[in-house]
Amino acid sequence: MGFLDALSGGGVSNEPNFVDYTETFSDQPVRIQCDTNFAAALPCTAIPYCVKIQIQVYPDTSNPDLISDAELNHITTVRSILGQHLDGRFVGQGIVASANMAFLIFYIPERRAKSAGKMLEESFSNAFRHTEYTIQLDPEGTQYMEYLFPNAIQLKQVENNKILRKLRGYGDDGSTPRPIKFHFVFPNRKAALEFSAEASEKGFAYEDLTQEPAPEGMVLPRAHLVLSRTLPFNIELLDLVDEYLLDLCEGYDATYRSLETDVI
Repeated sequence: MGFLDALSGGGVSNEPNFVDYTETFSDQPVRIQCDTNFAAALPCTAIPYCVKIQIQVYPDTSNPDLISDAELNHITTVRSILGQHLDGRFVGQGIVASANMAFLIFYIPERRAKSAGKMLEESFSNAFRHTEYTIQLDPEGTQYMEYLFPNAIQLKQVENNKILRKLRGYGDDGSTPRPIKFHFVFPNRKAALEFSAEASEKGFAYEDLTQEPAPEGMVLPRAHLVLSRTLPFNIELLDLVDEYLLDLCEGYDATYRSLETDVI
């Protein structure tokens, strides 16, 4: 049974797809939840205004880098209430427990931009926690990309953890070495073959090379390369593998699309 990762390959859905990961800002851990599908909607001319809300939270007494379930519920409640009134799209949040702060980011239509400020003022006027907000024109999604969207390595970590959870659901902890297939897309066949030759020096084996139709708006078809390597499905090891492959892709104008493996 193969598991193709769902985030890199295939079409992009307009439905939200939230992923969770941890980032570090100013040496402080930030727990981020991001709707990765929103990136495909950029520039977001239908909802071009970014609303960023910062609210005070309290860290867990036993671990200052985390917050309690009660605090998580508080954030969820605030998010739900605001979502009903802002008439836009919630695209993610970040929690910096060590700084007693969480932030929520929405994108809203222009017709709501003027009234949103008044609504937020009224909503937080009697709040016993410190709260701040900003509303700014941001059709390119600059705030979303800067504060929420994971980088290439982080995306791969999210995808790999998702696959590992599926494996564990079938009683496979990933420790047994197994063939792992890696999928790439290139602008042409020549680049794909050169990439394959270079990757073979690191133990990657050639599996397949096929032609894909040209993407929308482009004329020339693309080359879809599949390589494989036998490895345990170990997250730390795959982090190193993915970092190598992403770096290698840069020299060939290639896209590292996804990986797949089987239950052992």
